[in-house]
Amino acid sequence: MRAHALRLALALVTFVTAVGAVAAAPAAAALPAGASAYVAVTPQRLADTRPSQGAYGFTTVGASTIRVDILGGDGVPANATAAVVNVTIIGAGGKGYVTVYPSGEALPTTSTVNSDVAGRTIANMAHVKIGANGSIDLFRSTSMNLAVDLVGVYVPVAGGVSEGRLTTLASGAVRIFDTRDRGYGVGAGSVTPVNLGTAGLPSGQAAALVTITAVTGNPGYWTAYPTGENRPNVSSVNLDTVGQTRAGQAIVPLNGLQTFNIFSAGGGHLIVDLVGWYTGPDTASGTDGLFVPTSPLRLLDTRQLRTMAPWGGSTYEFSVGAPFSGISAVAMNITGTQPWDKGYVTAYPAGVTRPGSSNLNVTGWDQIIANHAISRVSGRGVALFTNSGMHLIGDVAGWFLGTPSAATQPVPTNPNYTSNKATAVYSAKASVLVGIKSGTNLDSIANQGYAATWSDLANVATPGNVMLFGHRTTGNAPFYYLHVLTNGDSFSLLGSDGHWYNYRVVDKRVTYPYYTTIANISANNGPMTAQLVACSKLSGLPTSTYYRIVITGRLYSIT
Repeated sequence: MRAHALRLALALVTFVTAVGAVAAAPAAAALPAGASAYVAVTPQRLADTRPSQGAYGFTTVGASTIRVDILGGDGVPANATAAVVNVTIIGAGGKGYVTVYPSGEALPTTSTVNSDVAGRTIANMAHVKIGANGSIDLFRSTSMNLAVDLVGVYVPVAGGVSEGRLTTLASGAVRIFDTRDRGYGVGAGSVTPVNLGTAGLPSGQAAALVTITAVTGNPGYWTAYPTGENRPNVSSVNLDTVGQTRAGQAIVPLNGLQTFNIFSAGGGHLIVDLVGWYTGPDTASGTDGLFVPTSPLRLLDTRQLRTMAPWGGSTYEFSVGAPFSGISAVAMNITGTQPWDKGYVTAYPAGVTRPGSSNLNVTGWDQIIANHAISRVSGRGVALFTNSGMHLIGDVAGWFLGTPSAATQPVPTNPNYTSNKATAVYSAKASVLVGIKSGTNLDSIANQGYAATWSDLANVATPGNVMLFGHRTTGNAPFYYLHVLTNGDSFSLLGSDGHWYNYRVVDKRVTYPYYTTIANISANNGPMTAQLVACSKLSGLPTSTYYRIVITGRLYSIT
């Protein structure tokens, strides 16, 4: 009876529709709570804690936190629910970080901007949900001054809209400008026009989403701003030392054009990657690209997954944590720490071919640096690639609606080397190629022509130091030419696993022959080091036994 009744009902529906009766339209899918569209505002400095600038625009909340009013900014709609800000650390007192989060909420376990040394000046963009009383809070882990610039806001919508929706490229991002290709950079105090039309950006759009990278630049700031307008008193990227490389993401109003300008205070090479654009008023109405903000979420931290930082060439995928389906992009903060060498990080949709763009640049071994990234996602989430190796952290601030990219590539397999013994040491420059033996009588081992060490100091692929002793005049003198090695040179240890562990020389000195003196040198040069030690004159040459020449290298790759 039930089957017969169902067939009858279907027949009646078919009959009614066929004779022209109006069928009820399907109910529109409800938007996720908080869905919002982007609204550009006049770039403005909301707050500055420096007394020399008037220390304005903030209130103090506790000893380490300031509160900045967003809704009180010029041109900010009263119903704005999220903001895009640039936060600049100025003259940090030491290593530390800033966390930006909705006022009135508990301090999250995330970060927005990082300082790795005292005196650092560095900026980063942030998407942040607006909290109680229309404000955001900024927590400082150490003493520093802060400047907060407002870029734009998001306002809630009930359905499809034309303007303020983000369109991202399915492949991730595309490099559209690189002065290194032409052989010369931009000058100090110069303005560089950037054309986005060649990369497929249609005319009539409201704003461009780009990543700006200053390469080997001079101290100063870089500002992206609309064509035909006066340069605002804000910054997009900040450099504080000569030869620095830093990236910053920016949302630049276009006013319907396909171009914008970049001002450089100090000069240097310039790279621009196009990530996407915000739709203009003439775009067809829709919901794809609407933004849904969230309180900050830490969703990736390889420090919790691995004892050692991921190696160069590693790619880590992670789900972006949206509580609903239909996500095309994610707003997040990427932090790199404990790098093995200088390099970069690229964010892109997991499972697609990696684009030739970058999101984060590391220029020093002990650097901790962050950069904002709006990245396209796939059904598997987002991928972070590190070309030189480092720990990777991903903090999510919200999601953009739409259809994700299709993941066609397999999930990456990342090498994770385990502790094993060093069996040989090699340096072409120092004419070294000798086996390694361990035991309790190092002189006896070295007299046989080996590099000698204690058993517990022969381990590679594990945090710690490998200390190798060799003769310079007896036992085949394998370390005779040790003095020719200088900072920047390299040597390698062959592990029992068949891999070469490659070390870059970071310290060369002659010191007294005390174990603690030699070991303390390695303690200041990284988590994984190796030392080549031999008798020496004070000049570093053979053949005195009164001193020791110590060559300390830091592990930077495995082959």
